[in-house]
Amino acid sequence: MNPKGLLVAMMEPPAGFEEEFQDWYDTEHVPERMALKEFETGGRYVCQSGFPRYIALYDLTSLKAAQRNPDYSKATGQGVSNWTHRLRTKVLGRYRFTGDQIYPGQANMGDAGPVIRLMVLRFRNAPKPAEKQMLAGLRANFDGNPGLSQLRFFRGVETPGEYFAIAEFKTNADHVVVSPAPFKNSIRYLDLINTYTPYWRQIVLRAKK
Repeated sequence: MNPKGLLVAMMEPPAGFEEEFQDWYDTEHVPERMALKEFETGGRYVCQSGFPRYIALYDLTSLKAAQRNPDYSKATGQGVSNWTHRLRTKVLGRYRFTGDQIYPGQANMGDAGPVIRLMVLRFRNAPKPAEKQMLAGLRANFDGNPGLSQLRFFRGVETPGEYFAIAEFKTNADHVVVSPAPFKNSIRYLDLINTYTPYWRQIVLRAKK
């Protein structure tokens, strides 16, 4: 069985561009992706501190399955609309990640209940042998936290050496402190820790029936 896939998009609009940015995301960008059969969930979240301010997370049946769909390539590549092309030239901090879920393997966002807070950790330029220690560090930090709903860990596909961890919380996670000690030497690859709340304007979390 192929692992679940993940698509991450991070960005924020420049000053004075917020309203059109939200209209574009809510009425074109997210619906376009959620119309694809490989997309199982999609949600937007707002960063409490850090950059960029907005993140969108999409669970896929598998990344391989999505990449075989020409509509996926059109929606994420060169076949985008004029509106999308124009917006991409204006947003700040645009970042994209695609990956395979390596822990626990088949979990979707919200499987363990409503998401009140998210903590996202990104590792970059990490060799594959460091994978085990990164996961051990994540589990040492989050397993046993009474507010944690679930922890997921993804290996980058289009960007080898990049990893994403998503910790879902059913309570306020603003007080959670990540300790570097359990990561041992793999801490050198950790370059981002952001905390998010659900985005409420129109879309919080969509899951297909």
